[in-house]
Amino acid sequence: MARQNVMLRDDQSGISVPTGFKSETTGSPAGYKTVLTANYTLPAIAGGASLSVGRKCLTLPAGERVVTGSSMAMAIKQTLGNITADTPDVGLGTVIAAGANALCSDTSGAENLLTGQTAADCNGTATVETVTTALAIATADSHDIYFNVCDGWAASGDTAAAISGTITIWWR
Repeated sequence: MARQNVMLRDDQSGISVPTGFKSETTGSPAGYKTVLTANYTLPAIAGGASLSVGRKCLTLPAGERVVTGSSMAMAIKQTLGNITADTPDVGLGTVIAAGANALCSDTSGAENLLTGQTAADCNGTATVETVTTALAIATADSHDIYFNVCDGWAASGDTAAAISGTITIWWR
């Protein structure tokens, strides 16, 4: 008998989704698809310097996991008019991007699920990318997944740039 894909509540799939994200998970133990819808803000961006920031968007259940693919269609929308033309590096990883870095690759693990992509702008244009590279997550490894944004930001920065769109994670 074939297994059917079914819609699961977060408590059924074992995932945890933080504030600012909603999830919809379908599948079976042979493979799950979690679609995250983002409606949140980035941490404050001081501006005038390189800075990496990120937001946790998902925690996978404990134990050995394999992420078999990921995609994003995410937009950054400035709120103060200072970073509109910035084109930050954005990616998905199991580590939050941090520090005075203009590239996500400067923080190990900040883009190990979806390699940094150059955003078109910070004025609401979505960055769209899909990858099918598998990543094995050992029991002792971080099960958190972050949306990371890194850039040499324009002067004055933005205190609450909005992020919106979808992130899809295929995992088992």
